[in-house]
Amino acid sequence: MTQSNYFVDRGMNGNTPALPSRADESFVDYVCEARNTLLHARWKQMGDHGNETLKKHDIKIEHSADCVEQVRDVIAGDMELASFMRIKRSYQEIYKDRIIGSINTQRDDWLRKLDEAETTGPGSLTYDPDFPMPDYAKVQIHIQPRGYVGDDLAGLYYDCGTQIFFGGNNAGDAWHRELAERTALPEDGKVDRILEIGCSVGQLACELKKRNTDAEVWATDISAPMVRYGHWRAIQQDLDVNFAQMASEALEFPDNHFDLVTAHILFHEIPRPVIEKTLAEALRVLRPGGTFVLWDFSSASDEKPGYGGFLGLMDSADNGEPYAPGFVTMEVEKNHRGYGLCYSVYW
Repeated sequence: MTQSNYFVDRGMNGNTPALPSRADESFVDYVCEARNTLLHARWKQMGDHGNETLKKHDIKIEHSADCVEQVRDVIAGDMELASFMRIKRSYQEIYKDRIIGSINTQRDDWLRKLDEAETTGPGSLTYDPDFPMPDYAKVQIHIQPRGYVGDDLAGLYYDCGTQIFFGGNNAGDAWHRELAERTALPEDGKVDRILEIGCSVGQLACELKKRNTDAEVWATDISAPMVRYGHWRAIQQDLDVNFAQMASEALEFPDNHFDLVTAHILFHEIPRPVIEKTLAEALRVLRPGGTFVLWDFSSASDEKPGYGGFLGLMDSADNGEPYAPGFVTMEVEKNHRGYGLCYSVYW
């Protein structure tokens, strides 16, 4: 592709910037539809088939290198599983490569936009260029090159990528708007302060602000690229949301400070010891009578292995989800009521 095919600004798809060329946009639209047809529509069927196939081979799922190798041998002997897993990985790779390559034709322009937005409102932005990044946060979640913390444009890559990852169902942040509508508020009706932990680019925080216009809304994430881009994104919507770089296990807020604390698909992206600390921190900053809403995968069981089954094992091994098995097997619903989970909903 030549640079002449690229445009300085092709506008927005909802709240997400359009890719710089029509060819790139068309390609990722194709990938999105192909994933819906070849993967999403067959997800449960292939998960059940994988679980049954492993049982026939007397393989009990354990998240170890030996078990992964055994399962790969089984997959290699099953054309349906092998094709499904190859398509899953390949489409993930090609859409990320196309998106990142497209955006990087305008890299300098985007870095300038983010720099200019730092001192612009509404809302605020706080981050530390010398933030001591823990090793667990440096992994390539969903095989995004350099992960969510290692590239200054990681937030933009994530925003464009999740439009495909969610199967085209998040246009205009529709998925996050639905979550905001379903997020339970405190029974006493007081919603002066809201916090989203692990906000990525702040889609849920922004939708909560739209529904609670008088509330002070904070969105935190361990990644500076995420909160920098999230701040820019909120400005485009004229939303007064405060973005800050913080580790979920070390929130820089006083005790009993928020009426509502929420997290969306954060907990399966952090290791189990960090999950425990994050739960404790969420409770610490939540006021008595406040609401803590956790949106994430459901816990696994023998009857419903879900992400703890075949697909979860291979997603963890091959698709940059190293911590998800630890979360889904810790049975948050059953074992963490003592943390004050006032309300919990899982996929």
